[in-house]
Amino acid sequence: MLHVLDSFSFGGAEQLVASLGAQPSPDLVVRAASLAPEGLGRDAMLPRLEAAGLRPVHLGVRRLLDAPGLSRLVGQLRKSGTDVVHAHLGYAATVVPLAARLAGIPCVATLHHVPEDLPRGEWLKERMSVRVPTRLGRLVFVSQFAQDEFARRHGPAQDSWRVIHNAVDLDRFRPPEHRTERPPTWLALAALRAPKGHDDLLHAWARVVSSHPQAHLLVAGDGPQADHLRELVARLGLRDRVELLGAREDVPELLRQVDGVVSASHTEALPTALIEAAASGLPVVATDVGGTGEVVSDGVTGRLVPANDPDRLAAALTDLVDDPDSRARMGDAARSRALDHFGMTRWVDQLTDLYTEVLGTRSKERTP
Repeated sequence: MLHVLDSFSFGGAEQLVASLGAQPSPDLVVRAASLAPEGLGRDAMLPRLEAAGLRPVHLGVRRLLDAPGLSRLVGQLRKSGTDVVHAHLGYAATVVPLAARLAGIPCVATLHHVPEDLPRGEWLKERMSVRVPTRLGRLVFVSQFAQDEFARRHGPAQDSWRVIHNAVDLDRFRPPEHRTERPPTWLALAALRAPKGHDDLLHAWARVVSSHPQAHLLVAGDGPQADHLRELVARLGLRDRVELLGAREDVPELLRQVDGVVSASHTEALPTALIEAAASGLPVVATDVGGTGEVVSDGVTGRLVPANDPDRLAAALTDLVDDPDSRARMGDAARSRALDHFGMTRWVDQLTDLYTEVLGTRSKERTP
């Protein structure tokens, strides 16, 4: 199976493919490819993909309308010996199914986001990323919410559409053997971009600190809002109570050092960070947006609150800071849910079934 990404940049889809490569399976031999050419500074995940044994390559398709690049891609796919091509993200979901059809190879594509209001040109590109794999293969959405939103904007839903929740490596994310005594410590794990709601989170944390002066918030991630958030931390008087950690490669270890995970995001397809929190046996306080409710069960594995409401977010956080018994109960329930629904083995089995389906469809098409 050849998994083709827009690039090898650091992101959720790229991490998921790397985790797939590290997951031993007798039924799948997995490789990875980037549409983006080498040398563009979009290879942050390359070492991890190599370490996972995925033999990553660059396919060198520079833009959506690149006829020579498409022709090269068709030839590369024919030579690859792959049985199924799996495209990830919007650019690959548009280009790869067409090349795969010309190369005579079945194709699956996954969209890892939810659609938003876009300028006309970007809306047309997104529409193509839906219509092309819908007609030429199978189109996967990472949550029911995402599929419903794409159906509303670019639908109706088709028989070739599937919902397959993403997964995490449950061997990497697990609860610590012993919880250590410490001041209340929570973790936010998200890119520092406006849609992730960090402004709301910091205002909410200021309210938490007013009643729990020792409460500590760790913020892991990097992005264009980093400088703004440093300024906001200072303006809210939170320099001793909030630590901006930047991008981190030791997320499993961080999760074993905190009491819970918080997300103030304004939009989510399926929040991988909250699946990682669940796998680590942690309760979550999160905004009820997108596919978050497919990960977090309100009152069972965490608390869900409305987006853009720092007061409600602060109240939910304060309730759990005050209630270690509820934190422990929710953390145990979250771990059980992760084991049942979000393990890599289950995800690989679902992918294998889908690949078998498209291979069977190809065989039928070739039967005279």
